[in-house]
Amino acid sequence: MERHLNWTKGLLDSSYQLFEGGEIRHTLFFDIWNNQARAISQQSTYLFKGNGFLNSTTQVFDNQNNLIGMIQYHTWQNKAIFTLTSGEAYHWTFTNSWYSKWMITDSKTKQINYDADLSSGAIMANTDDEIMLLTGLYIKEHYHKVIYLVLFILFVTVICGSGF
Repeated sequence: MERHLNWTKGLLDSSYQLFEGGEIRHTLFFDIWNNQARAISQQSTYLFKGNGFLNSTTQVFDNQNNLIGMIQYHTWQNKAIFTLTSGEAYHWTFTNSWYSKWMITDSKTKQINYDADLSSGAIMANTDDEIMLLTGLYIKEHYHKVIYLVLFILFVTVICGSGF
């Protein structure tokens, strides 16, 4: 079974809408100030709670507020591992140097590939695992925040160093 989805987000907004067959299937709302995101699908609701701004972990809860998994970031390698409380693990990584393509896989049978431009993208999945699908987008947004922070620090360093 191969699924094709599309996603959109506002240019300055971190909230995503995922479409399949022209219909909204999932929505991912980010609350940057609280370092959280809420994912709403047709089957369930999930809450992603980061630990600090440059957090190395994120907890994932279901709609009953039960912890269902943990994301562990390997920031300098641009990788992450999402481990469910059942022990099932998903590996996430960028697949190109422009950070516009990435994938999440269980290293066995499930794999989801993402392709992005500035405010939209495509998803190709061989599974209907919705938490895997949503986690793939959540991790990408986490890494983009880190990249923007590094670029901002470099910009400020250059401006302050040049005497402006």
